[in-house]
Amino acid sequence: MKSPENKIVKNTGYFTGALVLQKIVSFIYFSYLATKLGAENTASYFFALSFSTIFSVFVDFGLASLMNREIAKNQESDQKLLSNSIGIKLLSSTIVFFVIILTSKILGYSQYLIKMIVLSSFIMILDNFTSLFFSIIRGKHNLKYESIGSIAFQLIVACLGYITLKITKDPFTLLFAILCASSINLIYSSIIIKFKYKLSVVPKFDKNFIKILIISALPFAISAIFTRISGSIDSIILSKMSTQMSLGYYALAYKITFAFQFIPMAFSASLYPAFTHFYNYEKEKLYNIFNKSMKYLLLISMPISFGIIAIAYPITIKIYGQSFIGSVLTLQILIINLPFIFLTFPTGAFLNACNLQKIHTRNIGITMIISIVLNLILIPIYAQNGAAIASVLSSAIYLILNINSSIKKIEYKSKELIINFIKIFISCLIMYFIVIFINPKINLLISIILGIISYTLSIFLLKILQKNDIQMIINIFRKKPESGL
Repeated sequence: MKSPENKIVKNTGYFTGALVLQKIVSFIYFSYLATKLGAENTASYFFALSFSTIFSVFVDFGLASLMNREIAKNQESDQKLLSNSIGIKLLSSTIVFFVIILTSKILGYSQYLIKMIVLSSFIMILDNFTSLFFSIIRGKHNLKYESIGSIAFQLIVACLGYITLKITKDPFTLLFAILCASSINLIYSSIIIKFKYKLSVVPKFDKNFIKILIISALPFAISAIFTRISGSIDSIILSKMSTQMSLGYYALAYKITFAFQFIPMAFSASLYPAFTHFYNYEKEKLYNIFNKSMKYLLLISMPISFGIIAIAYPITIKIYGQSFIGSVLTLQILIINLPFIFLTFPTGAFLNACNLQKIHTRNIGITMIISIVLNLILIPIYAQNGAAIASVLSSAIYLILNINSSIKKIEYKSKELIINFIKIFISCLIMYFIVIFINPKINLLISIILGIISYTLSIFLLKILQKNDIQMIINIFRKKPESGL
């Protein structure tokens, strides 16, 4: 019989493929939406969803993560866990919904924006229950159904959104496309729970058991709250301390930058079970795979950063038009974030795999405080560019904290990592100057292709990437942890 670790690695293929397709569809749809709505309406749409998302952690309160872990440990308790979790979420959803409305009124948002926030909050609550159902299925080591659901969700949003944009440019009406997709996804996940796994979705309120659940979920909740606040506070502060136009410019740059997040997400999803296995049984292999993963993610993230900095202006103008010219510098700053974001995924997964969740949560909490302070200082001075600078600095600090915490458990090949960084940096500079030089003279797509070719040749000429490295990357995604990556 295959172990849970092997099942997770095998099922990662479903999730990785779904994540890639979902991000591609999402990015294309958002790009189309932004060109049709313009900066200010895009800002309203982006902000309403971001605002409600902050409160989603208080609805979930770490229950989805707890369910995933507990179901994997004990399949016999799934019905009791699910029924009481639904009961908790019904209560938390009701309370949080009214808190969101009250908070939006206290902050003085317009009636129109409050109406959008209310609708997006209802969507957020539906998604929370869907997340709970899929966490049960994850606990049973099955990612296939969640992968199908995520792709279907994004395709429904894109199709209905496209049709809506042909009729109206009202961002409030556009939210109904997400509402429809969220409703279908909730029904789909509940059907799987009921008929595939024979579990009831009727809530229960066992007071003693609910108390135990809440206490057990608290560490997950705190970590999620810190992460969510860190990721959304920039939009909130921008909405109050700058203009709606600035928020629109930032929304576009943010969406482009974080469209690439699926790469480290998929990478760390595959690495996590391997980290767990090697930490417990083969620490010398853990040492090797951790250092290698840092190198590979630098190889991927740095050229994306340099490349987008080089073509930010022509890409923004050609795709989104002159109305988003204010996003160019913001994007060039924010995309510097990418290597930091990429490297925090394996370092975070490593800390969790080594039973250092509390230290990881502490690092996230420190980063959240720093992010809030930096945004409050920089946004009044530099508007959306200030938010971008704050994001880059916060991510850099978060990575430093994670690396410092990891050193206690693993030895970094610091000399090798620094040498690789320098070589990758040189390769990226060569690519950057080639693209900058030839872009005004030839087609943008051709200059991008030539940039990719120049970078690829450079990393092989400088001997950064060799044949055994390519094989190891394939192994990370395809082989079992026991096989020895």
